[in-house]
Amino acid sequence: MRNRVYLAALLVCVGGAPPSAGAAPASDCTAEAATLNKAETELPRLDAASPADRPPYCITLETIMAFAGRVKAHVAHCPSSGYAPAIADWDKTQADYSKLFSQYRCRRTL
Repeated sequence: MRNRVYLAALLVCVGGAPPSAGAAPASDCTAEAATLNKAETELPRLDAASPADRPPYCITLETIMAFAGRVKAHVAHCPSSGYAPAIADWDKTQADYSKLFSQYRCRRTL
């Protein structure tokens, strides 16, 4: 059951909005922010996963790193987004989790 939760969260994070050229209209930014907000509430928690249980732990790390990448891409074309103030935190999370991903010899599922 727990693996299904991780897989569902991973699929939510992977299914991002298509890239666009130039700045996105405000309505697109609002809709994308709402999608990110929903996806964020569904993210698995790293404190609920154990490195000893490697596959779910690795999937959790990968899911959160992918979400951080989505936030970064969103803020790049929607700089006035509500996610803009938190981009430094998401960048740090992505970098920290990437190190853990390597440390525990996780493999990409994407």
